[in-house]
Amino acid sequence: MHIRRLKITRFVFLFLLLIVTVKLFNIQTATGEQYSTQAAMQQSRNRIIYKERGDILDRNGISFTGRDTYWKAILQPVTLLNNQNALSTAANVLGLDAAYLKDQLSKDNLPYVTNITAAQARAIEDSSLTGISVIDLKRRYNEDTLAPHILGYVDKSGTQGLAGIEKAYNDTLKRGGGVYVGILADAGNGFMNELGYRIWNTMGKERLNIQLTLDYHLQSIVENIMDRMVDKGAVVLMDILTGEILAIASRPDFNPSNINPYLLDEDQPLFNRALGAYTPGSVFKMITAASALEEGFSPDTIYNCPGYVDLGGLIMKCTSYEDGGHGDLNMVQAFARSCNSYFIHLGLEIGRDKILAMADRFGLGKKTGLENEGIEESSGTLPSYIGNASPAEIGNISIGQGEILISPVQAANMASVIANGGLLNDVSLIKAIVNNEGEKIRNISAPAWSRAISKETAAALQGMMLLTVQSGTGKWADIGGHGGSAGKTGSAETGWIRDNRNILHAWFSGYFPIDCPRYALCVFIEDGKSGSVSAAPVFAEISAQIMDAGY
Repeated sequence: MHIRRLKITRFVFLFLLLIVTVKLFNIQTATGEQYSTQAAMQQSRNRIIYKERGDILDRNGISFTGRDTYWKAILQPVTLLNNQNALSTAANVLGLDAAYLKDQLSKDNLPYVTNITAAQARAIEDSSLTGISVIDLKRRYNEDTLAPHILGYVDKSGTQGLAGIEKAYNDTLKRGGGVYVGILADAGNGFMNELGYRIWNTMGKERLNIQLTLDYHLQSIVENIMDRMVDKGAVVLMDILTGEILAIASRPDFNPSNINPYLLDEDQPLFNRALGAYTPGSVFKMITAASALEEGFSPDTIYNCPGYVDLGGLIMKCTSYEDGGHGDLNMVQAFARSCNSYFIHLGLEIGRDKILAMADRFGLGKKTGLENEGIEESSGTLPSYIGNASPAEIGNISIGQGEILISPVQAANMASVIANGGLLNDVSLIKAIVNNEGEKIRNISAPAWSRAISKETAAALQGMMLLTVQSGTGKWADIGGHGGSAGKTGSAETGWIRDNRNILHAWFSGYFPIDCPRYALCVFIEDGKSGSVSAAPVFAEISAQIMDAGY
C-alpha cells in the first residue's frame, strides 16, 4: 500500500512538473514578446503618440479610413540638450526657435513629440542627425473622405466615436494597441542613460474592422457627381436583389477631421438627408398604382383630367392646370405624365385604407432594417387609419401629399421592389466585423424579405416606369445608350415659403439597366424646381457613369 501511494505521488508530481514546463515554454516562445513588452511598459515612463482604431472597409476590403499619411518627429531631450550643434540643426529643420525648442526639451526627460511635414520627415531621414527620429502614421479622416455621414467622426484624441458608425461600433473599433514613446526608468523613476529611449509599437494584433455593403468606387462616382450637381439633397444606390446599399451620400457634407465649423451652419451639413423624412409627392404614385392593380383595376381604366379635381369646393390642381388638363387618360399614361387628377380619382375609388395598407407592404412608415445594424434612421410617417377619411385627405394621400413622409432610402427600396419582381428586402449597410486578414468575426447583416406585390403587378409597374422615362416626365433620366432606365418623378409641396416662392422637394426614384435590372437609385433634391428638371438629370449622370465603368 505504501509503495502504491509513493507511485501515485510521484506520478502527480511529474504531471504537475510537465504542466509547468509546457507553460514556461509557451511564455518564452508564443507569448514571450507580449509579456516582455508589458513588463517594459510597466517599468517605463511613456506617453502615447498614436492609439490604434479599426478601419471601416467597403464590401471589397477597401478602406474608407486611414487613407492619408502624416508624420511625427520624436526628439530625445537628454541627447539633444547635451549636443548644442544637434539641437540647433533640429530646430532649423523643424522651423522652430532654438531657445524655444531647448525650453520644451528641458521640461522632463520624456521624448518631445511634434507633427511635421512630409518634407521635414525626408530632411530628417536623409540627415545624420542624432537624437531625433521620424514615425509615419495614418490620419483617420481628411476633407476628401467619402461617406462621412455614414462613417461619422471621432473626438480629438481619436479614441471615442461621436457619430455614425464610429459611435455605434466604438467598442469594436477601439480595440487594438498603439505607439508609445518613453524611457526605461530605474527604481527611483529616473532616466537610465545606458538604456536610452524606446518606441513601443503594439499595433496590429487585436484590431477589428467594420465591413460595409458600400462599394468604394460606386460611392466615389456618386459623390463626384453630387459635388457638381447637388447643393442640398441625397442619393441612395441599392442592389435590387439583396437590399444592400452600394452608395449613399448627403449634401452639403463636411470634413470629419474638423467638425467645429459645421456645428452652427444653418444648412445643416452634419444632418444625413438620405436618412431623413420628406414629403414624397408623385413618387408615391407607385404605391397608389400598385394598390389599384392589386385590387383588380385594369391599367386601361380611364379618367378625364380637366386640369383639376373639385372636391366639394376644394380645388386640387394638376400640373396640366394652365394647359387645360390632360384630357382622357388610362393608368399607364397618367403615371408617365404624373397626372394628379387621374390619381385622385383612382384613390377615391380605392379608398384610404387600402392605399395605406399597400404603403405598409412597401415598408413605408417603419424602419427599413438599418436600425438593426446600429444606424439611426427615420421611419417616415403614414396617416392614421382612425376615423373616416374625407375626399380631400384621400386625394392628398393618392398623390403623396399631406401627412406622408418617406426617406430617400425608402424611396430607393420602393423602386427596388418593382424592379426585382415584387419583393421587399430588409435594407442593409453593414456586412460584418472582420479581422486584419479579412476573416469574418461576426455577421451583422441578416437578410430578410417579404412579398409586397405580385410579379404581374410588378411587371405592369415596370412598364409604367419605363414609359415615364421614354416619353413622360422622366425623360431627363433616360440612359438609352447605357442599358436604359425606368423610374418616377416627384415634385413635393412642402408648405414652406422662401423669398415669396413655394419650396418644393424634387425626387426621382428608379432602376437600371432595363433588360436585366441590377440597381435601384433614388435622387432627392431639397428645394428643387421639379423632379423632372432637378433630380432626373442627376439620376441619368450617375447611372450612365456606373454603366460606363462596367459595374
